[in-house]
Amino acid sequence: MLSYHLDNEFLGTENVNVDYMNKRYIFRYPCTSNSKCTDYVVSLSAGVYKFELYGASGGSKEGRISTFIDSSGNCMSQSIVSTFGGNTKCKQLNSRGGSGGYISGIIKIFKQTTAFFTIGGHGIYKYNNQVANTEDCYFTQNMIPGGYGGGGYAANWYLSVENNGAGSGGGQTCVKFDKNDLWHRVIVGGGGGGSDNSASDFNIFLQQDDGSGGSGGGKISQGYWVNGAYNGERLANSTFGFSFGYGESPRQYSSLHNQGVKSSEGASDRPGAGAGWFGGFAGLNGNGGSGGGSSWALTKALDYPKGNIIVYDSFHNYIGSQKYGFDSTSPYFFDNVRSYSGIWEGNGKIIVTILNPLKCSKMYYSRNHYLLMLGLA
Repeated sequence: MLSYHLDNEFLGTENVNVDYMNKRYIFRYPCTSNSKCTDYVVSLSAGVYKFELYGASGGSKEGRISTFIDSSGNCMSQSIVSTFGGNTKCKQLNSRGGSGGYISGIIKIFKQTTAFFTIGGHGIYKYNNQVANTEDCYFTQNMIPGGYGGGGYAANWYLSVENNGAGSGGGQTCVKFDKNDLWHRVIVGGGGGGSDNSASDFNIFLQQDDGSGGSGGGKISQGYWVNGAYNGERLANSTFGFSFGYGESPRQYSSLHNQGVKSSEGASDRPGAGAGWFGGFAGLNGNGGSGGGSSWALTKALDYPKGNIIVYDSFHNYIGSQKYGFDSTSPYFFDNVRSYSGIWEGNGKIIVTILNPLKCSKMYYSRNHYLLMLGLA
């Protein structure tokens, strides 16, 4: 059995479904706010586990989250969505929010381990003030918060009762071992990017003012659409993105990231990017979406940035810099990793299945028997 509790019980309520027969635990989003939440603290005994993570979707008008759509407008096979427990459908609409990614892996844990589970909060589509296209629309207090887990904020936009709102970015879903910080993540499901306003006078798939957000997930995440044309110039991956763990929030004029968008266009209905191992970039366009965040798992390939990794928040404010928490001597490596972009709508979730519990006494005996054979005990 797993033991668990919320890190801050004042912010949420445990939301865990347990299937004791199949030794499966489903950790769902524990909070009512999409952006202010807390993590689960989970005690893992020695054993073999399967982890399945679903990143959160980006914000859009209701009913505008689709299964992953490629740059040509084709949807992923629904059989893949079904096989890996997704809940999205193919919706070839304009101004879609990006769906969250899926990643799974199997890991053998050799000792009692403390884990921290971040369940991504979905992006939301709204406005906060009845104003558009002014400097005030980019003040943090007026923007639309991104999903818990690093989703980018959306700028404020209100033109009329019929035309208003933009979508914030979806949060990452991740598992951290030993320490609750971004440098100790071992498996991550990327969140989807938010959409621009879905105007009533321009509502054609892949046409004018189709500012759809990119799906989260995959080793290389998805970009975004501007006026129905896909932009894949800035894609989060295993070593690059807007920031380590954060999706970008749009600015009025220019991104502060040295490889971000340097020339903004259009109105202030500018969405936030999805978070992930590395978060996506904001499109900075009133007729455009924002990118999704990448998924990732720690494997023996050691596919992560070497040296210190700098973390900025979604507004490019410095948080910290240190090396990734694990290396080639790590006891935490995933095998049989499967990753798919864009199969999840809503808040993220984590499924943990205990495949084979290991008894510490047997492990201790095996280790010492091995040392005796080497003459080291």
